[in-house]
Amino acid sequence: MASVPLWLYTTAGCHLCARLEATLQALGADVTLTRVEIAFDAQLSERYATRIPVLASASGAEYSLADGEEALPGWLRAQGVDRTPPARRDSGVEPQGHVMRHGRRFLR
Repeated sequence: MASVPLWLYTTAGCHLCARLEATLQALGADVTLTRVEIAFDAQLSERYATRIPVLASASGAEYSLADGEEALPGWLRAQGVDRTPPARRDSGVEPQGHVMRHGRRFLR
């Protein structure tokens, strides 16, 4: 099965967002994650500012950590996400989630 597209509503410096991304990786979720920065869009900020991180699927279904971490595997299954064994951590490749510049975190 192909990788499932998901959107992660996030903002710079969001430690909960980083935790959710790490959980997706640990679960071996086969997803293509598009990070959506909410800080520069008033409508997105209003909708997600107190809820991030929020995952959204192409169908419009949303998952937030407020739903409970135990609900994530079921939500992923409902979106058609396959789970594969997580990659070994000793591969020597660092995660590519963000870069730091002048003390600020920027998403890639």
